[in-house]
Parts: sequence; C-alpha cells; structure tokens
Amino acid sequence: MEAARFFAVAMAGLALDLAVAWSAAHFLGLPLWLAAATGFSVAAIANYALHEMWTFRSRARRLSASRAIRYSFVLLITLGSRVATVALLATFLGDTRALPVLLAGAGVSFCVHYLLSKYFVFFNRADLEHRSS
Repeated sequence: MEAARFFAVAMAGLALDLAVAWSAAHFLGLPLWLAAATGFSVAAIANYALHEMWTFRSRARRLSASRAIRYSFVLLITLGSRVATVALLATFLGDTRALPVLLAGAGVSFCVHYLLSKYFVFFNRADLEHRSS
C-alpha cells in the first residue's frame, strides 16, 4: 500500500513538475535543465507534506524538522540525478524533444527519490528494530 501511495503522490507531483518545467521552457525561454530544476523544486514542496502525512505514515505523523532536513538532502541528490539525465539527453537529442527528455529525467529521479525516501527519510525505527531481532 505504501508504494501505491508513493506512486499516487509522485504522479500528482510529476504532473505539477512537468507543467511548471514545460511552461518555464516554453513561455519563459529557460534552458531545459533550468526548467527541469524549477518544476522539480515546486513539486518537491507539495510532495514532502503529502509523503510525511500520508505516504509513509506508520502512525500519527506530523511535520518533522529532522525529516525535512533529510528530505532536503535527498532532494539535492534526486535533483542532481534529474538535471544530469536531462542535460545528457538534451545534448544528444536536442531541445526539440523536450517532453521525452523531461520524462526520462523524471523516471530516473523517481527511482532515486523513492529508494532514498523509504530507507533514509521516512524509515520507521520500530520496523528497523523488528527486522534486526
């Protein structure tokens, strides 16, 4: 169920992310890598709150400063994977294939983000102790 919730939040975030990124590239003329970073950042704020309160809930949750800091660190790694993927593909495919390049970047960063969120940000200490015993 957790993976399904993560996927639902990620899809909503992805829609927001890509809409902002495409709009920034198309209407503001930003380079694709900067447009991708902008869309990612806008969606990240919404996604943190949803993941904290719904996706990874194992008990009553509230926003946490320490998890927010870890989430910010994960976002930097995730953003790096997104921007690197987009920059690399844009180099080979050019700016005329903006949507496929942005989607590929989103796919790579989705995998990175889920794994780091699950095992570094929102892990449940009780589950960790239970597995080790």
